Amino acid sequence: MKFFKCPCCTKLHFTRLNGVQFENTYKTLRDYSIKKRLKCGKCHNNLAVLVHNKEKQTRIIWEEYYQVYDNSYEQQLLLQSKKEDVLKLEDNSEKQNQLEKILKELRDLQNQVSIQQSKIRIKAKVITPGVAEGMSDRLQQS
Repeated sequence: MKFFKCPCCTKLHFTRLNGVQFENTYKTLRDYSIKKRLKCGKCHNNLAVLVHNKEKQTRIIWEEYYQVYDNSYEQQLLLQSKKEDVLKLEDNSEKQNQLEKILKELRDLQNQVSIQQSKIRIKAKVITPGVAEGMSDRLQQS
């Protein structure tokens, strides 16, 4: 038996991790295996229990909340590679213009992720009002 706290509402879950593994579709968590998927009885959010393949470190995530970040990950990597290409340019004025555009796109992407995650947190607070205290701190630790 393992004990897990929901990252959204801190409800304590008692569950057994058997040998079943689920398909890991998260791009940013490739080193982890999904050992268990469960639904929180208090806040009704889907959770995933992940175990690191080498370090055997256990992590529990709120799937809907984490999916927002994971979906923007490839786009963020693409913008980072564009930024590195622009930094190699010789012409300073052209470099500055392109760099400003790329940095604006990066900020917009990060703002979009933040807004979507905020909407998910607000939805959880509306559905189950008692889960609000300390939610942001718990989600940053996940």
